[in-house]
Amino acid sequence: MGSLIAPIGEDGKLQTHTTSGDSLRKNAKNKNAVDSDMFLTLLVAEMQNQDPLEPTSNTEWVSQYATFTQVQKMGEVAEAVDVLRANSLIGKEVLMTTTSESTGEVNTIQGVVDYVVMEEGKPLLVINDAKYSLSDLDTIVSAEYSQAHEKYSTLKGMIDALPNVAWADKSYQNVVQGALDFYNTMNDYEKNYMDIYGHEQMEKFTEWKLELEKLGVKFEDTSEEDKKTSLDDILDSFNNKMNAILDKLNTLTENKTEKPSEGSDDKKDEDSEGEEDKTDKTETA
Repeated sequence: MGSLIAPIGEDGKLQTHTTSGDSLRKNAKNKNAVDSDMFLTLLVAEMQNQDPLEPTSNTEWVSQYATFTQVQKMGEVAEAVDVLRANSLIGKEVLMTTTSESTGEVNTIQGVVDYVVMEEGKPLLVINDAKYSLSDLDTIVSAEYSQAHEKYSTLKGMIDALPNVAWADKSYQNVVQGALDFYNTMNDYEKNYMDIYGHEQMEKFTEWKLELEKLGVKFEDTSEEDKKTSLDDILDSFNNKMNAILDKLNTLTENKTEKPSEGSDDKKDEDSEGEEDKTDKTETA
């Protein structure tokens, strides 16, 4: 109780800086300690200027200081939670929304949180060597969502490149087939993402496909289910290719073996013919 009441100095005036207040000022290590010192100063000033006929009770002074202390501790807990939250985002893909101070333009940055740095007691997220406040965090992105967004962007660009369906002709068959092939590589989650965020593009794509089919174009069904191949099919294909290679090697080996034998037979025939010629010449002589 006594430390909350300003003592009277030698000049008969109340001292507004107590020993405990000076100690707090000297040992202040952060902004919170300074705020606490300022609160004590204001509290003493309030006590100085209170109505002497209706003085405030000591209990009320203590209650005010206790309330301030609770608020201060809650702020410290909130800062600690922010640090833990920032650290938990390391290695995760996020969307950050920032607003330019000069133009007021709102930008969205997507990237992976590389690490966290502390500046002035606040955690900052570092993404691609740029620092962002935790308050700029918009969305935490899962790997599945990120992949779906990438495929959505690719397919959207392919469909947007098509002109109005009124210009449809068979020359666009390969373009539409390519978009169909790409769409069929998507899983159910990615297709659902495309249907939600690329609804207009999917309507345009459907119109193009139907229009080309009216012109006699037949599109190949390259759905994901048709592309699935079992391990047995892969092994059978590998064995067939290896057998074909071995057959070719065997054929080449047999050909090389037969050629020398044919040459040797020809040589023997030539030798025999030469001997007969020699015999004939001797008899004639």
